[in-house]
Amino acid sequence: MPLTSKNIVIGASGLIGGALYDQLKKSGQEVLGTYTHRPRMPDLIKLDMEGDNFSDLCELVGAEDNVYIMSAYSNPSWIYKNREAAEKLNLTGTIRLIDALRSKNPRIIFMSSVEVFDGLKGGYREFDQPKPLNYYGALKFEIEEYLKNTFEKSTIIRTGWNIGLDARSRCVVKLTYDSLLESNARMANDNYFSISDVRDTAEVLRLLSGYPEVRELHICADEVINRAALAKLIQDTSKNGQKMGYRECSFLDIEYSEPRGRVNDLDNSLSKALLGASYRKALDIITDKVRFIDAQQQE
Repeated sequence: MPLTSKNIVIGASGLIGGALYDQLKKSGQEVLGTYTHRPRMPDLIKLDMEGDNFSDLCELVGAEDNVYIMSAYSNPSWIYKNREAAEKLNLTGTIRLIDALRSKNPRIIFMSSVEVFDGLKGGYREFDQPKPLNYYGALKFEIEEYLKNTFEKSTIIRTGWNIGLDARSRCVVKLTYDSLLESNARMANDNYFSISDVRDTAEVLRLLSGYPEVRELHICADEVINRAALAKLIQDTSKNGQKMGYRECSFLDIEYSEPRGRVNDLDNSLSKALLGASYRKALDIITDKVRFIDAQQQE
């Protein structure tokens, strides 16, 4: 299958964007990456999504290229408290970028989220109707709709928690690990979600460069994760397990600043059928991350 001329990763300093950038380079595909504040590596291009007019970027883009939009605020709690700042990047800046790219007519691959769904049934597939509960999900869904209605050459990707061996990354394993070291930790035994090794996510995104006909795709590991079961696995695996504790509870007992989905897992069967995608086992992903955190704690 022929490769496109090049790939542009917007947000190559982030967890998923950085993994994608590395994967594309290793595969021999031509790739350009952007950063906003801190470059992961010296060859990235600075891009201010909130203030740039994107003219310099557009000079580098052609109709045969893939533009991956990975740059966004992704912490729902922070977004709830900072709605105006989040909107400037996740909505206004992203739409401005899409509009600026329109005359170049590349393919846009947009990283959305499982948070566009209502979390009532789980096992969400690409054809399920989004119904976001929180502002983060609402912003993602608005971009999804904008692309579907105005940009024919686009692909929407949805994923859950991505986990990488990166000390700066915010993930469900690290958040749960930290909570277990605090007093009065509570873990819902009826809260379910999807995870993915960020390297698997990056590889599926790379494979997408050769499949322009794919319009929507879900990326995640095969297994569905339960919050209380995750807590037990972390406690059993960690060298600090004897310091950890929690009480099982219902999802309704957990107070969030705004609504969250209780059953928020994705179905990945389309990615496996169309692209031949394969995913690391959730147990291995979690265990590796716990060992990484343990090592970080000792430094």
